[in-house]
Amino acid sequence: MCNEGSHESAQRAALVPFGAGCLLLTLGLALRTTPGVSQGLSAQLRFEYRELEVLPDTRSIQAVLTEYGQSGWELAAFEMGDLQTPRLVFKKGVPAAP
Repeated sequence: MCNEGSHESAQRAALVPFGAGCLLLTLGLALRTTPGVSQGLSAQLRFEYRELEVLPDTRSIQAVLTEYGQSGWELAAFEMGDLQTPRLVFKKGVPAAP
């Protein structure tokens, strides 16, 4: 039988590869270039951001990613923090007011 402390350590160790993968995904999205977008078009956009905390399970994270992705939001950042509460930051380009 394992004690409470070693069980928590095992859970955290299991989340480390997931967190590292999400960090790499976020970096890849941040470094990605969007072909076909001109300087003039990007100057006419302003960006709106939303920050969400989600339950720390794969299904909850995937559901939020799908919901926001289908609505035109782009994942801008993913933070695991203390490995307890994942935080997702989405961004969306909206036309600037004239």
